[in-house]
Amino acid sequence: MNISPNCKMCPIATCLVKQCNHTWIDRLSDAKNSPIYPKGQFVFMEGSLVLGAYFILKGKVKVISSNLGGKEQTVRLAGEGHMLGHSAIGLEKYSIGAVTLEESQICFIDNATLYEAFMANPKFTFEVMRFYSRELRKSEIRTKCLGLMNNEEKVILGLLYLADTYLLGSQGNQVEIDLNRQEIAQIIGTNAEQVSRVLTSLKKEGLIQTVDRTIQLPNIPTLKERIRQYAYATSY
Repeated sequence: MNISPNCKMCPIATCLVKQCNHTWIDRLSDAKNSPIYPKGQFVFMEGSLVLGAYFILKGKVKVISSNLGGKEQTVRLAGEGHMLGHSAIGLEKYSIGAVTLEESQICFIDNATLYEAFMANPKFTFEVMRFYSRELRKSEIRTKCLGLMNNEEKVILGLLYLADTYLLGSQGNQVEIDLNRQEIAQIIGTNAEQVSRVLTSLKKEGLIQTVDRTIQLPNIPTLKERIRQYAYATSY
């Protein structure tokens, strides 16, 4: 269902557009498009022209990159209030792609309007820079840790990253996202078989619970304890 296109009425408090002044919030509301993307659809493709930036209003997205052999890896995950395409601002083509993990409504703002908004709203510009810096730092930390971890630690880090991005519920223990073993493997740079073995082991220990394709984390502190030597990986 469509959410009101007026940014002032948007329920997503963390949307970066809200950092603009009131005049510009109205201008961006008028200029943007807010289509609904079905699950599994590209928001933009690797190598496609950079026409603007995207702001997730509702839904979940994975940002992907392909190596020379065509193997796909998930660079990062994004949810409501996150910005997509920010790393390509000022470039001609995207070096990464973005695909929806579920039906999503995503706002698009074209390059020219975005540039004017940056020039007229220093707070907006600064917060976009902070967002970019934070996401880059998270990615660098994950990459560093994954290069040092064993398979169990990699899967645990992946689950905690999912929790940090998509945490739902008042108990703070439930990751509700429709990911199969292969998709989880793409996040942590391993294969589906290794992910399946580790998840089975963690389930036997009571550290995770599964309902259909939903993974629940009833004891996040214990999972963090398992990778305590990489504490900086979960503290951004």
